[in-house]
Amino acid sequence: MEAPNIKVYSDFDGTITLYDTWIEMGEHFINDKDAWHNIIKKYEEQKIGARECFLGEVELIRNFELNAFNKIIDSQKLDPQFINFYEFCVQKGIPLVILSEGMDYYIARILKNYGLNIPFYANKMTFSAENNKIGLLFPYSDSDCTKCGTSKRNILMNNTADNEISVYIGDGFSDACVVNYADIVFAKKSLASYCWKNNITYYEFQTFGDVKKKLDKILSLKKIKQRDSAKNNRREVFLRG
Repeated sequence: MEAPNIKVYSDFDGTITLYDTWIEMGEHFINDKDAWHNIIKKYEEQKIGARECFLGEVELIRNFELNAFNKIIDSQKLDPQFINFYEFCVQKGIPLVILSEGMDYYIARILKNYGLNIPFYANKMTFSAENNKIGLLFPYSDSDCTKCGTSKRNILMNNTADNEISVYIGDGFSDACVVNYADIVFAKKSLASYCWKNNITYYEFQTFGDVKKKLDKILSLKKIKQRDSAKNNRREVFLRG
């Protein structure tokens, strides 16, 4: 089957998975919850960027154990409809890419646990020789923007051809930038509120079953158009260089 002129990008934590693995890791290994919540609050209020937030959280981690972390990872559950959605994309020939502000180690392990082969972009987690301390690297950051560890905007724009329609699926604060540049947006939780407040056209969803149903209906249309505001935003970025 010939692939349609569409490419799907999805957030991971809280979107593909039911819960945020990084947050659950923090609940287990960070003892000073007040300091932790203060860092998160500063990030949500945009007083600090994602990289500063993550590095601050890592400094609060005490008594890290890789085996305990692996147990947390292996307990993670996917959206109950996600595998059906993944199979729908495969059947339709639609490329599916994960764009995450999370960490590569646990994303790779969760995907492997479910037998899923999906390309993804994420921050990189490193471990000490004794596996009792972690470090973070940000290979997909934007040197001109400190808000993101992984610049979802840049990845979406660099991997979507001019004649392709970009679809973005997300749920939270780390998705607020990229939805301004995507042609079709599926949003829930705080991302839906952001889209509504900022006049970004979106489809609200609860599970990937809702996304599959709506996307299948969109694909039945004779022609899918790029969103004018998103197209203009992308053009502005390219013109700025």
